[in-house]
Amino acid sequence: MKNFLIGIGGTGAKCIEHLVYSCAAGLGPEQMWTGIIDQDEANGNVSRTKILLSKYINLRNGLKKEGKSDLGKDSHLLNTLITTNTDSVWLPLKGANPTLEEVINYNSLKPEVKGLIDCLYNDEEKGQKLSEGFRARPNIGAAAMLATTTNENDPFWSQIYKAVELAKGGEEVRIFLVSSIFGGTGASGFPNIARRIKSIQQKLQVTSNLYIGGALMLPYFTYEVPDEDMEGEIYAKPEEFMRQTKGALEYYARLFKHNKIFDQVYITGWDPLSKVTNFKMGGNLQNNPPLFPELYASLGALKFFNKDNKISENQEILHIGKNPTNDIVWGDIPDVSSELDSKKALTQLIRFSFSYNWMYGPALTGSWSRIKKYANENWFKRLVYKQTYNSDTSQTEIGHDNNQETVLLMKEFCHDILIWITDMCRSTAAHTDQKVNLITSDFFSEYRHKAVANRVILKEKLNASEKSQFKEIITEESNFKLLNVMSNICYKKIYKDQRGLGVFMDTLFRSCEK
Repeated sequence: MKNFLIGIGGTGAKCIEHLVYSCAAGLGPEQMWTGIIDQDEANGNVSRTKILLSKYINLRNGLKKEGKSDLGKDSHLLNTLITTNTDSVWLPLKGANPTLEEVINYNSLKPEVKGLIDCLYNDEEKGQKLSEGFRARPNIGAAAMLATTTNENDPFWSQIYKAVELAKGGEEVRIFLVSSIFGGTGASGFPNIARRIKSIQQKLQVTSNLYIGGALMLPYFTYEVPDEDMEGEIYAKPEEFMRQTKGALEYYARLFKHNKIFDQVYITGWDPLSKVTNFKMGGNLQNNPPLFPELYASLGALKFFNKDNKISENQEILHIGKNPTNDIVWGDIPDVSSELDSKKALTQLIRFSFSYNWMYGPALTGSWSRIKKYANENWFKRLVYKQTYNSDTSQTEIGHDNNQETVLLMKEFCHDILIWITDMCRSTAAHTDQKVNLITSDFFSEYRHKAVANRVILKEKLNASEKSQFKEIITEESNFKLLNVMSNICYKKIYKDQRGLGVFMDTLFRSCEK
């Protein structure tokens, strides 16, 4: 089975962020191609996801080198082979700073057509610079989407043509779209991109093996817009989200009634709305925090891609709800399948990240002269020294550049995981009567709700007392100590197909399983 994931707009990019971490925990399919659609290429949320995708891909490549450094075929860590284009973002509109007038060639239109355009769009909308996206204007986004081409020579659309060709050849193909329903790019892109995929399917005369799913994010956050300097600007107004959502849902109801475009649609929203600070209209300063409902959307995508998910002939609309209290607990997170326990996988990843970031990563960092002080420790001898020993040179190579690149990249990735889960838990509930009761993070991090960037600061070093609080990092589970990890790592089995640093990384990951 071949899987293709498309994140549309800023919300789509943020959902991919959650999905990457879920794949790192072992909840994803064997393979998945990922792409992002956003006119605002410099958007901070999009940039953050692009960097994360690059880290995941490079890290997995470094730990999946057969015969050199290999996690082994049975490892759940970084299980999914994620691929993407060199530039993972597709811009519907090309050019330095296009406007709607330029896109539709307004000045060359016949007078009667101009009159129609004038009825649909005011002067501000026609002249709005679109380099920072469609500013929650689906009417602008829809026109832009329809004005673009989807030829098979385009790097992004070539992947979609490839997907349809694979289905034509007998391979089962699943394509999943995720977006908000209240933004400009997402609301306009979700139905139009799906329709374009359907038109390619019809063009290539593919009648089976191709399934399209999607996740629609209803309003789940709000923010305050500053009064100053906003006159005459087109921007996303949170007070209009519900009205826009109502109109969009009515449209989808009619669409789904008469056309089967999607095989499965996952719908989620949030009440009360999370309160995001530091409003920015777009660009690199728009760096919103990860929020809990986005995790629901990402798990919906992984459920869609799971081989145990049998696609019905009828169009399915699915929604999800949490427990009725104001607390968000681990039981509110759904499993991807009967075999994949989301809580087990994600808590294991969090413990692994903590253990690596403050215990084992620092021990493996640097030249051999620095690292060798651990040479007599049991875990080091069996999992590192022996596995990176070169008989030709009679040296262990843990301090060599290729190994150090992997050691440092894993430290960055674990750092990102801890920031992600902390930011999600704290930002989802900030200034509301909710509590995301998943992890305890105060002992290893500082949270700054109003910060534009770096909302979560991890402590560089932890003292013995702080490390002892490891047992409290996962709520509902207070009897799993750092000593358990340190004990487990000394006797966990090494698998025959594991090599190099992959041996240590997988063994540490398995040692963090409760």
